[in-house]
Amino acid sequence: MPKKIKIEITESLEFLSNEHIKAKGELKKDRLKVLIYIKEGKYHFQSDIAKKLGRTEKTVREWIQEYSQSGLSSLLKVSSGGNNTRTISDKALELIAKKILDVETTITSYLELQLIIEEELGEKIAYGALYSHCKRKYKSKLKVARKSHHKKDKKAEELFKKP
Repeated sequence: MPKKIKIEITESLEFLSNEHIKAKGELKKDRLKVLIYIKEGKYHFQSDIAKKLGRTEKTVREWIQEYSQSGLSSLLKVSSGGNNTRTISDKALELIAKKILDVETTITSYLELQLIIEEELGEKIAYGALYSHCKRKYKSKLKVARKSHHKKDKKAEELFKKP
């Protein structure tokens, strides 16, 4: 049989609920839900809380231990995310914005944009970084329509089309 949770939550239920509403990110919200469930007395076992939140029992146990040892501020500090250093300079970001948002642009591919940045600023930007930045920030689709096949048979095409 699992052990009962024996921890005293010092914050009020109202404070925890307000923090839950203001919290950004599912991880912080789930951590606050654990404290709310314990404070309300809804759940008495870590396994029940873990099932409710869709997390592992070990995760819930670690959160409870973190809270009891270091408090709420430490529990809500999320240190995941990895190395998130920016690889594109401010000048390059300005140039990308100028080129992509220009209505009369002649850029047809990300490779072409990459070459323009290299020529004008002398900076090399990885294709993946440029592609993901443009897609995420500007929702861009730099695609060129391909020519229809020059040997296409019109009669064969009509067979596949519905009348």
